[in-house]
Amino acid sequence: MNKAQRLLHILMTMQAHRKFNLKELTEEFGVSKRTILRDLQELSELGVPLYSELGVHGGYQLLRDRMLPPIHFSDKEAVALFLVAESLKGYPMLPFEAEVESALKKFYHYSPPSTKEKIEKLRSHVLFHVQERGLDTPYLTSLLEASLEGRIVTITYEAEKGTSERDIQPIGVYTASGLWYCPAYCFRSREPRLFRADRITALKIVEDQSRRIDPPGYDLRDWFTGRPSGETAELVIHLTRAGAVRAKSDPLLAEGLTVHADGRGCVRRAAAISDLSCLADTLLGYGAKAEVEAPALLREMLLQRVNEIRELYAGAGG
Repeated sequence: MNKAQRLLHILMTMQAHRKFNLKELTEEFGVSKRTILRDLQELSELGVPLYSELGVHGGYQLLRDRMLPPIHFSDKEAVALFLVAESLKGYPMLPFEAEVESALKKFYHYSPPSTKEKIEKLRSHVLFHVQERGLDTPYLTSLLEASLEGRIVTITYEAEKGTSERDIQPIGVYTASGLWYCPAYCFRSREPRLFRADRITALKIVEDQSRRIDPPGYDLRDWFTGRPSGETAELVIHLTRAGAVRAKSDPLLAEGLTVHADGRGCVRRAAAISDLSCLADTLLGYGAKAEVEAPALLREMLLQRVNEIRELYAGAGG
């Protein structure tokens, strides 16, 4: 039995017996006490949660509910997992980023040479490009954990109109166009709102959780499939052919998009008034490829942004 096989069998023994001593392991695997100690040290460095007790009845113990049993992957399954991992590499920040990196290193370390060769070849032929934003999201994992636990958190948020502090109950996190977003119920506005994760500059858990909202079955998918909350307006946007192609992959415009036979498109749906500012910022990047018919408030927001840009460049030219 080689070292890799022995480490795997030791791990399986720990899963089965929970508690063991060095004598039991040396007898079972036919190696010296020093070799077993080195093996246990290596397993510990790989993240196996070992606990040791001294004394006559002491020994080693695997902490309960902290370790998954060994899982065997086929060659194609292993390559597929690394393909998924490559798709995430373009994001400068990920939830549980350190844990993801650690897991991939362990997985790669124990992969056979043939699998490693395929993985390296894959890296040379597949690239998932994510738009680089250069924005930090230090509270991304905290937002995700709060959504999983249904906890209310207090955040400091930097918006266009200034910095504010508010209590929110995160629904989850998602990424689009290189940015991370956190849909959440906002106790200040008393409705669900969308927050940019990079604009959250401080976060802490609220001690009093009595206001927690726990609608049954509500999750992040409902954010995209459910109807907007709060005051809404009819959204009508006409798109050129190029604009329609772009809108198909735009999370803010894909919903309600109809593409005509000539390639031009039209977005027609209900939109929350609170989302119009974000829509205006997005549509500004479309230029003449998109024309807003309704609501009038969104047209005014776009005109205001265009005038601000015109004044900026007119002043620079003067």
